[in-house]
Amino acid sequence: MLQQLSQTTVFGGFILRIQVPSVRATRGRNGAMQQQSDLAQSAVGRITFAVLAGLLLVRIVAVLLSGMELYADEAQYWRWSRSLEWGYYSKPPMIAWVIGAVTSVLGNAEWAIRIPAPFLHTIAASALFCLGREMFSPRVGMFAAIGYALMPGIILSSAVLSTDGVLLPFWCTGLYLLWRLRSRPDAGWATAVGLGIAMGGGFLSKYAMLYFFIGLALTAVIDRDTRRALLSPKGFVAIAIAAALIAPHMIWNAANDFKTVGHTVDNANLGGDLVNPENFGKFIVDQMGVFGPISFLALIGGIWAFVLRPGGKARDRRDLWLLAFILPVIVIIAGQSVLSRAHANWAATAYPAASVLVAAWLVRAGANRWLWLAIAAICALAFFALPDVALLLKIGLGLSFAVTVLAVGFASSWRPSGLLWSSIGLHGASAALIALLLALPASLTTLLGLDNAMKRVRGWEDGARAVAAEARAIGATAILVDEREVWHGLDYYLRDEDIPPIIAWRRHAGPKSFSETAELTDEIDDKVLVVSYRAHLRPRMRADFADFQVLGEIETPLGTRSNGCPITRRFVLYEASGFEELPRTQDWEDRFDGLSERPNPRCPEN
Repeated sequence: MLQQLSQTTVFGGFILRIQVPSVRATRGRNGAMQQQSDLAQSAVGRITFAVLAGLLLVRIVAVLLSGMELYADEAQYWRWSRSLEWGYYSKPPMIAWVIGAVTSVLGNAEWAIRIPAPFLHTIAASALFCLGREMFSPRVGMFAAIGYALMPGIILSSAVLSTDGVLLPFWCTGLYLLWRLRSRPDAGWATAVGLGIAMGGGFLSKYAMLYFFIGLALTAVIDRDTRRALLSPKGFVAIAIAAALIAPHMIWNAANDFKTVGHTVDNANLGGDLVNPENFGKFIVDQMGVFGPISFLALIGGIWAFVLRPGGKARDRRDLWLLAFILPVIVIIAGQSVLSRAHANWAATAYPAASVLVAAWLVRAGANRWLWLAIAAICALAFFALPDVALLLKIGLGLSFAVTVLAVGFASSWRPSGLLWSSIGLHGASAALIALLLALPASLTTLLGLDNAMKRVRGWEDGARAVAAEARAIGATAILVDEREVWHGLDYYLRDEDIPPIIAWRRHAGPKSFSETAELTDEIDDKVLVVSYRAHLRPRMRADFADFQVLGEIETPLGTRSNGCPITRRFVLYEASGFEELPRTQDWEDRFDGLSERPNPRCPEN
């Protein structure tokens, strides 16, 4: 017979009753019970992969129908893919390799560049199902996989191609294979080889894979079985394969003045004021947006409960193993946010393991009304952090969310596992909305007040063609821009045009982005078409030329703001020659401080 043993613990300050099944069965019934269990587990697996396949299909269709143009980073990665190397200016090479492989077959359209993204995240979610199933149960694996696939950050990442999208399949596969190598004596050499490839491939995707190695080191310290697996012949093979994959990239870096590593250090932006406590609150809200508000609050509450309850049980050891791949990322990026800044996606690698851990915690937790009330209230308050949203709309969204969560809680008898369904439902609705928005014409996104959010992926092709026409009209020998996004937009959308070289003007003594690696030389300094986007940089640019004459403007409409003001991308055009770069000193910066030329007109008062 089945008996339920209960254990009391604390979850985020609230008492939970965790149900731990204990199986006591007669010998004659063991076979039938095992067969029923196998059938149930098989059904959970089929449901999981059916959901993932459905999401994959929807995301493929959304990418194919999307009217979004490439944003600057995607265009940069595409440019890298034209020449395959072991490294690039600011990132390891994997994303360029992926784009190069796909576009060599499908061509260079936007959809072809982005089409790997849905497949990569489906691979990652499948690996998390396998991890959750092996660590806990098929049900935990199901919630982990679907929760990951419908995570807000993953919903957005499945619509574009980013370095996170390329990294996370390696990360998730590495987690699963590491656990398999640690826990299964019968794990074969394929597991070790796969783990080595996952670790090496992840590092070649993004340097955030270093957090995986931190987690690996921590688990080796705190977990005897992990340490034994890593010190075995198979563990040595896995580490050797990872090192062999990473070595060519580091050799490339050494041969290129460690420019990729240097850019990563610069991106941390630790040269200014190193105490910014106000950024911590923004970091927390951002992480609620990346992982999902319910999931993130459950994670924080679960960590609090884990600290307070006594350890030593097998369940706690598994939790601690996963926390080794979660806490270092969150703590380091939270610290970075306080010291300087932290983009919302910088902590993304914490959430694969967190997807499994939150699923495990909520599946085994007992009913608790106060947990639901706390999560509903905090999430409702979080809506006040939404940018560019009217106060009344924030209040309405927050109250609607809280009421919906509490209704689900009541219907599920306040069981925390219902929070998983609430999160999946909320994120599923968001995913459907975003897929619909990608396929909608711009006129409908204007009605929904979303033009400002979409402006970075609109208007590049029209603006680029206008710039090309002006360059041909004056017989330009070079095109000079003052913004990296403009450089990449022109570079991609004029890829098939016969145009002069596109050069990025440098504000600093050396290049600070890939777009600035080419210099304006005497051979092409004859009739330079200057395409200026930044009003405060125009006086500085003018000072670098002997002749600098205004030609006109190009304005590309991008939609309308919620207050009725039009959104435009405005280029001021100059014809210039006689380039002689002034020394980039502090005196030079001070000379132009506060100056601008031909600034954008203000929106008329309504």
